[in-house]
Amino acid sequence: GIAALVSGLTIAANTSLETLRLSRNPFTIAGIRSLSTLIQSERSCLKLLDLGSIRNGDNEEVAVILANALTNNTSLMNLGLGYDISEARGVTFSKLLCDTSSINNIYSSNHTLEVIGDIEYDRETTNDEVLKYLVLNRNTRCLNPIDRGLVPMCKILIHHPDLTDMKPFYKWKLKVLPLMVKWFQKAGACQDYFEESVDVFQRRELSAMYKFIRGVPMLAADGYWSQQLKQVHVKKRNFEEVEKKQLLAILEKKRKLEEEEMQVLDRLSG
Repeated sequence: GIAALVSGLTIAANTSLETLRLSRNPFTIAGIRSLSTLIQSERSCLKLLDLGSIRNGDNEEVAVILANALTNNTSLMNLGLGYDISEARGVTFSKLLCDTSSINNIYSSNHTLEVIGDIEYDRETTNDEVLKYLVLNRNTRCLNPIDRGLVPMCKILIHHPDLTDMKPFYKWKLKVLPLMVKWFQKAGACQDYFEESVDVFQRRELSAMYKFIRGVPMLAADGYWSQQLKQVHVKKRNFEEVEKKQLLAILEKKRKLEEEEMQVLDRLSG
């Protein structure tokens, strides 16, 4: 049933379907996998997907399948699963909404999904960690409905208040500073979410710039010693080449002496 439905929607290259309610249908893992291909499609413009009740034994695997499918989805805003998210499934959806392992992974997280829960009875998930990011996606979109780029900025500032790890930026050296200023200017809208004063938010920016500038001399020092190491390696290679030539010369001289020795011995024996 579900596989046939998904196949039909995929073949039709449906680009106008925004709401899909399947809450009264029984599901299997195979059906959920088929449905995930529709969610992953670049042509999908689904905004609401209501799956309703799913067998409890399959909930954990369903969460993983759906989370993987939603990683790059930028249209789905409402996901109805008909159950409260447990701690284990909460970890899966929390990572989908905000992968805190690095700044880049936060940027690559899902910033579109706003509701997970029982859509039919208008009940959101009770998992606090997941709900926090869903509300953030929803509220930040309200701050700037046109530019979704503000959502990851707010998430980054939650987990990296002053862009803690500056090493990825060192390769651009001082060119980063004006970009950093522009980034914080744009992220200034997050003050409404954090309920911070302008002064407190500016301290984040100054702290980030200070950390970067403080790290630049170390970058210069690393560059100097890297250059010194390269020079040592060049000298070592030159020495090895000279040593090799000298060894070949010695072996050639030894060979000639052995030939002369054989000639002398031949004459003596004659």
